[in-house]
Amino acid sequence: MTDSNIIELTPFRADLARALTRRGERLLAATDLAEEVAALEPLEAYYIIRELGMDQALPILRELDHEQMQACLDLDCWNRYDFSAENLEEWLAPFAGVDAETLAQTFLSLDYVLQLLFLTQSVTVYDPDTDQVPPEDEERETTARAMTPDGFYLLELKNPDQAYKVHPFALLDAMYQYDPTATHRLLSEVRVDLPTQIEEEALRFRSGRMEDLGFATPVEATALFSKPPSRQPLPRPQDPLDSAVTRLPSVYAAPLLETTLLQQALSLVIDPKSLSRLQQELVWTINSAIMAYGEKPQDIEHITAIVTRVRDTISLGLESLLAQAEPPCQPDEAGAAAKAAELLEIWPMTDLFRHGYGATMVLQEAVRQALAEPGFAAWYNLADTEQSDEPADRLERAFVAGLMGRQPLRGGFDPGNAETVRAFAGLAEIAAAQVRLKRLVGHFSG
Repeated sequence: MTDSNIIELTPFRADLARALTRRGERLLAATDLAEEVAALEPLEAYYIIRELGMDQALPILRELDHEQMQACLDLDCWNRYDFSAENLEEWLAPFAGVDAETLAQTFLSLDYVLQLLFLTQSVTVYDPDTDQVPPEDEERETTARAMTPDGFYLLELKNPDQAYKVHPFALLDAMYQYDPTATHRLLSEVRVDLPTQIEEEALRFRSGRMEDLGFATPVEATALFSKPPSRQPLPRPQDPLDSAVTRLPSVYAAPLLETTLLQQALSLVIDPKSLSRLQQELVWTINSAIMAYGEKPQDIEHITAIVTRVRDTISLGLESLLAQAEPPCQPDEAGAAAKAAELLEIWPMTDLFRHGYGATMVLQEAVRQALAEPGFAAWYNLADTEQSDEPADRLERAFVAGLMGRQPLRGGFDPGNAETVRAFAGLAEIAAAQVRLKRLVGHFSG
């Protein structure tokens, strides 16, 4: 049996293989779709639907339970701290395409405060008998007002010129047909409650659910880009924590198939509970990185790039710690993977990421000093119209630009796409970048 075959049979590789079977196309072909969907963790369900697209994923959408659906909306319908009614419309549109009853049933199954928030952002509710109703704009071509079927309320669109995926009036009409009592109660609260209070309450609930999914707040997530701890942390629980996330979604699993120091170390973890905890920590670190980089989970291709960046930064953190050990250990040494596996039992994944980030700080300082050289700074700061069209020059600019972000990244290595950047995955790549930058400074500084 070859070494490659042994790696394929490790528990971690088996977990990756199982994760990759939880893909949308396979799910749609399942004879027991309801059972398959019920077995998905909320984060898995979200990424499967995003990979497939809303229309194709409708059979899966219709099988989601409340927790799964709520996770999808929590991930998709907020821009940092602001709710997007348009994004919620996108999730409602497939149900509207089925029939009015399905649309109403789906909307009324959402968290009550989310129903209030959506309607508050969509319509103004007047009681014609008691409220002072402003005169209607008679020059408007589209209908901006409508009475509710029970005759109690006058509704006015807040964005009458918007191209709706699900028109608020059509939604409310469907809701009145399905459950007039619940709909009347909703509109009664929308009429009297302040929108800011509703949004604050919805955000508070959403933040708690996001934490259960392993997503830190944007402020908390920036801790990934902080100085790594110098001392080993206290022992932590070996078993996975109680959380909505215990498995790697398939979108996260694919980049982890590539051979890296992190993958080699995880492949040596045999204990199922330890492996489950480590994968849980890895998901949390990826989720925090998504927030820290200011990204949203909708763009699957971009999320895959973030997973790759986290993978490489953690691998760099492991290598950096091995280099500081006594005696130092190189990543290509025979026992490096085993020693890296020992580090996984000592350091949380977020701390390993911070150690990898810390190893790149020499590049941030180096590029800061380089820009203090007049000749180099004059070259880099040339106006776009004065820059050279030579491919080599574009690559060098992309290389320097990659080093100047909050996390120095490896750029200017792909002649076919100068803007491609990746995380530094090893100390050798950092050393090569230092040499390249020194050469550039020498060239432009005479």
